[in-house]
Amino acid sequence: MSGSDWTALIGSTEDITDAYTTPPDLNACELHYTQIDERGTSVTLMLETTELPDKPKSARIGREYNTVEIYLRFTGVKGLKIDGWEAGVRDAEIIFTPQGSKGVRVSVEAARSRFSFEASESSLIRTRSYLSGKE
Repeated sequence: MSGSDWTALIGSTEDITDAYTTPPDLNACELHYTQIDERGTSVTLMLETTELPDKPKSARIGREYNTVEIYLRFTGVKGLKIDGWEAGVRDAEIIFTPQGSKGVRVSVEAARSRFSFEASESSLIRTRSYLSGKE
């Protein structure tokens, strides 16, 4: 599944689908954060986009911002495979493949960093907009 139609596979994406006519392409986002929790068998990805909502929530109207963070949590993770891990990797291709009724296979690939896993469930757990100092 391509990076632009991910909301069809990830749960609880209303914050994105209500704010964007077309959701941001995850492959155009920067991967800023990956948390692997072996105790809770979960993986959380935080991505940043400079693609701003075309239908912003009232809380965002009148506020200056140029970046949106997207936090995706995957639970019931199994089969985690890591092949290289380069600190500071930002540009990554993210591929979601449906697995059963609610499951998803996630592959994240960058120049010298690759990891993949299967998750029984997934959800958008948070979005946050802010004014970044990046030019």
